[in-house]
Amino acid sequence: MLVADLMTANPKTVTPEDSLGDVVALMSKHNIRELPVVENGELTGIITERDVKMALGPDARSMHIDTVDPRQLDGSVEWFMTASAHTIDVDATAAEAVERVLELRVGALPVVDGDDLVGILSVTDLLRASLPLFR
Repeated sequence: MLVADLMTANPKTVTPEDSLGDVVALMSKHNIRELPVVENGELTGIITERDVKMALGPDARSMHIDTVDPRQLDGSVEWFMTASAHTIDVDATAAEAVERVLELRVGALPVVDGDDLVGILSVTDLLRASLPLFR
């Protein structure tokens, strides 16, 4: 089984100039926890739900836009993202993906085909694929 079989293709993305408000809205609307950051068509990083919660402070227990102080949502993604995100190749095996996620201790990996972002692979995707093994 390959990463291409498990990933979410054409993932939602943000730019470094987008605001935390944009990130919170996108994450809430699509129930996602990681967003690749793309600038001029090139992957420049990743921003996670954890990054956003850290940026918003200890009162940010929820990622619902209605529960966050709007003044906290003005910060730009570039201040809070992880630059140079670790990636995985679209042709890597599922086993290689699991090893990489465990080694890096991350919740998701942007999936690339050469220099092109083609998807995102999350821990949830890997668990979903392994569920038949546990049944």
